[in-house]
Amino acid sequence: MNLKRIHTFILLIDHKSFSTVGDILNISQPGVTKQIQTLEKELGTSLLYRDSLEPTDAGRLVYRKGKSLLYDWQKLEEKCRAFENHLTGLLKVGASSIPSTYIVPTILKQFLNQHPQIEINLSVYESDEVLDMVQNEKLDIGFIGSKPQTEGLKSTLIARDRLLLIGPPDSEEIKGFEDIKDFPFIFRTARSGTWKAAQKGMLEWGGSINELKCLATVHSTESVITMVESGLGYSIVSDIAARSASKYNRIKILTELPVSREFYCVYSPYKQHHPAIIEFLEQLNKKNEFL
Repeated sequence: MNLKRIHTFILLIDHKSFSTVGDILNISQPGVTKQIQTLEKELGTSLLYRDSLEPTDAGRLVYRKGKSLLYDWQKLEEKCRAFENHLTGLLKVGASSIPSTYIVPTILKQFLNQHPQIEINLSVYESDEVLDMVQNEKLDIGFIGSKPQTEGLKSTLIARDRLLLIGPPDSEEIKGFEDIKDFPFIFRTARSGTWKAAQKGMLEWGGSINELKCLATVHSTESVITMVESGLGYSIVSDIAARSASKYNRIKILTELPVSREFYCVYSPYKQHHPAIIEFLEQLNKKNEFL
């Protein structure tokens, strides 16, 4: 029995798409089809209906038992690696703008100090993209700026934060929303967790993002801060980012919006028994300076 074929079958039932499963596993769509056909041949029965990609009665049994087999195999790998007393392998990590710049580096440094034989591949995306890639198993762990609403994903709170309205260092004081309606603003993209929280905070403050004048839309918090520092406009950023920039007089903090936000580590339940991920999550729970 080939566990990779069972994994492929489970992914196909979950995602209902040969092309999506091919992308996740980095194989061609015909390759996915061949694995399913080979599994069916080994078991001597059809496992799914090709028109709907719903499992047959036998397919439901294989789906359920297959998950159990994969779990048992992961636990076996974990116990065998324990004999070596060290973790190895590649950990694919994705993070949105704020975590990737201000939170994750510290966490990864602590983890790699204890497990130097682990290889980390860190990529930066918007929060929604990180969620999509964790769900599709293209990432082992993700860090995002809001509690995930996606079913089937697990999450751990890693940091709490506030949102601040910032302007150039020579900005004048403001009293309310009416004072900024005519200011040029630097926006973040719609999929940004920071900007989703900013929209909520602005409403609580008595205004609306839609009433602001957008000068530019950028993908990273550091780009926002640099543009504000140069005098191009104003913006709303994380307290974690703003305090650091304000310390060096790069920007001026004008007010705190009446909204708070949280950052989470997210991962697939299929990955929760991976030895490196177990150790990673344990470290987060032991020592976290951002909570």
